Amino acid sequence: MSHKTLVAAIDFGTTYSGYAFSFGHEFQADPLRISCTNHFHTRSTAGMSLKTPTCILFSPDQQFHSFGYEAEEKYSDLLMDEEHEAWYYFQKFKMMLYNSQDLKKDTKWQTSDGKSFSAIRIFSSAIEYLINHMLSAMGGRLVGVGHDDVHWVLTVPAIWDDKAKHFMRTAAEMAGIQ
Repeated sequence: MSHKTLVAAIDFGTTYSGYAFSFGHEFQADPLRISCTNHFHTRSTAGMSLKTPTCILFSPDQQFHSFGYEAEEKYSDLLMDEEHEAWYYFQKFKMMLYNSQDLKKDTKWQTSDGKSFSAIRIFSSAIEYLINHMLSAMGGRLVGVGHDDVHWVLTVPAIWDDKAKHFMRTAAEMAGIQ
């Protein structure tokens, strides 16, 4: 690994997701100094959290709309207004990789109401959201630090088979992690 200014670990969880990071100079001074953001805002509790729910929402034209609390809240609003049918909402989808017997790059998953959607797009969009959220939330601390200055780490469960791990690697590459 070449020298990177920052190491960032994305914890893509079954129920909640988040990230932590460490600057190289901070690691040299104290290897246990690891930071995380508290910038996941939730409207329902009017607070902030270190993690956000692992759920994702795509618009009727299958474009990424939101992730985490924002996706939960938007989909809840759509349900209350009975405007949700055309949207694509997935929650706690990580373990679908573990349970998927015939996992390929073109695998499609069904929403709870039977609409088909690309599994790789679900994961790559979620990872891309977490990358962008971290870079945005760090704002001023990252002056002069670009995406390529970050050594990205993505957690995966040890119980996953090689197909699931390869699928997650492909999704991470699609999201910009090399």
